[in-house]
Amino acid sequence: MNYSKKSTSRKQKALKSRKSKMGKKLGVVFLKTLLVLFIAVGVAGLCGGIGIVKGVIENAPDITSASVLPRGYKSTVYDADGNKTAELIAEGTNRTYVKLDNIPKHVQEAFIAIEDERFYDHNGIDIQGMLRAGVKFVTSGFRTTQGASTITQQLLKNNVFDFMSEHGMLEKIERKLQEQYLAVKLEDIMSKDEILESYLNTINLGQNTLGVQAAANRYFGKSISELDISEAAVLAAITKSPTEYNPIKHPDANKTRRALVLKNMLDQGYISQNDYDSAMEDDIYARISEHNEETQSTNTVYSYFVDALIDQVQKDLVEKAGYSATQASNALYSSGLKIYSTQKPEIQSALDEEFANGENFPANTKVAIEWAMSVVDKDGNTTNYSQEMMFKYYKEQNSGYEPLYSSEEEAQAAIDGYVATLGITDDDTVYEKSSFIMQPQASMVIEDQKTGEVVAMIGGRGEKTANKTLNRVTNALRNPGSTFKIVAAYAPAFEELGYGPGTVQYDGPFAYTENGKVGRLVNNWDKKTQYRGWTTLREAIARSMNIVAVKTITDVTPSVAIDYLLRFGFTSLQLDGANSDAGQAMALGGLTNGVSNLELTAAYAGIANGGSYYKPKLYSKIVDNEGNVILDNTVEEPTQVISEQNAWLLIDCMKDVVTGAGGTSSAAKISNMTTAGKSGTTSENRDVWFVGMSPYYTAGIWVGYDNNGYKHELSSKAGETSFHKKLWSKVMSRIHQNLENKDFDKPSGIVQVTICTKSGKLAIPGVCDSDGRSGIVINEYFADGTQPTETCDKHVLANICADTGLLATTMCPNQIVQSKVLLPPMQSGVAEAVTLDTAYGISSNLQAATCTVHTGGVYLPSIYEQTGSAAGAVTPTDPNAAAADPNAVAADPNAATADPNAAAAADPAAGDGTAGSAEGQ
Repeated sequence: MNYSKKSTSRKQKALKSRKSKMGKKLGVVFLKTLLVLFIAVGVAGLCGGIGIVKGVIENAPDITSASVLPRGYKSTVYDADGNKTAELIAEGTNRTYVKLDNIPKHVQEAFIAIEDERFYDHNGIDIQGMLRAGVKFVTSGFRTTQGASTITQQLLKNNVFDFMSEHGMLEKIERKLQEQYLAVKLEDIMSKDEILESYLNTINLGQNTLGVQAAANRYFGKSISELDISEAAVLAAITKSPTEYNPIKHPDANKTRRALVLKNMLDQGYISQNDYDSAMEDDIYARISEHNEETQSTNTVYSYFVDALIDQVQKDLVEKAGYSATQASNALYSSGLKIYSTQKPEIQSALDEEFANGENFPANTKVAIEWAMSVVDKDGNTTNYSQEMMFKYYKEQNSGYEPLYSSEEEAQAAIDGYVATLGITDDDTVYEKSSFIMQPQASMVIEDQKTGEVVAMIGGRGEKTANKTLNRVTNALRNPGSTFKIVAAYAPAFEELGYGPGTVQYDGPFAYTENGKVGRLVNNWDKKTQYRGWTTLREAIARSMNIVAVKTITDVTPSVAIDYLLRFGFTSLQLDGANSDAGQAMALGGLTNGVSNLELTAAYAGIANGGSYYKPKLYSKIVDNEGNVILDNTVEEPTQVISEQNAWLLIDCMKDVVTGAGGTSSAAKISNMTTAGKSGTTSENRDVWFVGMSPYYTAGIWVGYDNNGYKHELSSKAGETSFHKKLWSKVMSRIHQNLENKDFDKPSGIVQVTICTKSGKLAIPGVCDSDGRSGIVINEYFADGTQPTETCDKHVLANICADTGLLATTMCPNQIVQSKVLLPPMQSGVAEAVTLDTAYGISSNLQAATCTVHTGGVYLPSIYEQTGSAAGAVTPTDPNAAAADPNAVAADPNAATADPNAAAAADPAAGDGTAGSAEGQ
């Protein structure tokens, strides 16, 4: 064996050489394996990434061109002349859609220049913009991001992804990938102009404005079509951040970005250098500030009419269109409804102006308080205080205290005085709300009776400072007093019993029936002539006589009256239970809850419309954002409550209330126009009403103190019980100025008959007109078929003792024949009293009516009684053939009795009502 050094060296080299080759081989294998693994991982990653992207894309929402249309529109209210009167705006709905053709080119270009300069070149994704943003992000050390979203992507983000939240980087990447995918897809199904139009109507431009039209109106008071380049740049500058670049709150920030918008427009060739220079020199922010002050000073509080309209629309969307309550509210405030109201602007203006004129109201107006306070102590405990608590405090100090003040200053002093007793410290947080309301208050509503359309209303006097405040036309329930006589007593009796203006009731002592027994007496308001005897319903309506109305509802029965009231549209009646309204006092407005001015006026409008009642309408139609009519309020058929003939007869009676002898409401006469109506006053003068009509409109006015808890009556001495009629007349005279004076249309089926007003039957010549008074025989209207066919059974010819004026006996030496009126027996348990008929009549108590002077104090039957005339004969046995003139006035123990045709008392409202019910003139 060769163990030489040389040989050993060779062997070592050979060994090393083999090891080196093996290492190289292993290295190559490792590298190849690593490469394969890297490629495999890369392929797997790529496949996984593609799968992830595919999954993200597959989870993207499906879209159509409709998907990117803006959602959430304000609703608009128009009056009967098509003028915009209100906008119903919820957060995120102040948008007015405008077509691209109506958006100036320079407005479109301003947004493109600052938001997406390659808008017309890309397919939804701006690759160049994305690379630029990426480079910026890297070069800034991953600190600065730059927007690369196209207008198409922004549109998708606003209208498709607006509901999505992004928590973490993965969700942001997912949403961005979907946005880019859908942007490309959207560009395939929509044109650039369609995308731009949707975008310009979608974007948030601050101040609760969405879209360029709403923003143009808010910042400049213009339509978008009127904006110049300078103004367009202001709007385009807002888009990056509606809060940070708001031109009202942050004009400097907006100015800086606006300059960039203009520079981009110049650089991109949209405007010339002259356009640029002119826009840069424009002092536009002064104009924006000035318009903002004008906008803020404008009263944006809804009117009483709009408040009531909102309630009616919401109710009808539920009841007629099948919406849920939530859907109705959302539709009203955020679906872009066009609501065409029935309000007539010229009539509303007349109403507003007359109510704003302090000269139409009594002097020394009082002030009432609405107040509440919450106090949060340092430990977070809350204590609430109310005006009732304050009133109780002052009542304990002074039992005669009443929460009415002579001025707002005095009212505020009362609040401050109470708050000072509450022990509030500097550590407490106080939340206080207070307002002052003038008293007495008033409301008025006017309706076109031919359609049921409410053309104007005002729910209170004084400035309206908030939405949905108390509307005294629709939401305040008050006892209607004598206005209810027409709808609760006379209308049902005319229709059910064949009563009419010539029907007679005896106005004498009469008591309510309470629990089957005789109860308290019904009182007339007129204390000067407490009882008028036999009275036609025409006169009873004109003079507002309580007893006749109560007798009439007793005849027709309260239950039948309730049925008619329901058909006349009253919804606040108490129909059952211990407090049921179905009683006799209902004829005088004695109700548990009261009624609203709107419903009372609508009932009268039904009479004015020939007995045909319409539910009062505040809108004619409602159209959705696409022009579809969703509610048509013009097709409703009215309810025929009473006949045309009976309606006309009631109106003819109510004309006498205003223009007839003894009528209670001459002050309500409309200048140069036929007027009819009925007044009402409740117990203790808590409320006064007048509801009246012309051949064109029906209107109701109410006056009273808001809080029934105030034991405060309207003062007749201060004029608080009568000014409302003059105010009603002023308003109605203004709205009738240019209307032809005409009478109410008289229907066929009306006949006229000569009657005796003491019986309501055919008058007997020489008898009915010979009882010593004028006006006893009249021509009266009747619905054909209800006119009397029998002769008077209340007048008789009787032998009268000329010395005593009583029924003569055979012993009376001086006898005359006179026409006398028979007086009825009294209600059981009710004493007889003197009426205007007493001096001209024969009491049902014949003994008391017969002369006893000529019999030596011994009662002898009168000749009248002996001959049977008491049973109805009108021809007496007359021993004195040459009788005295039958028109001669007999000896009259009541010589000072007032003429029944004399004018009414000077102050009808001065009378009281029966306690416990609302009665009055």
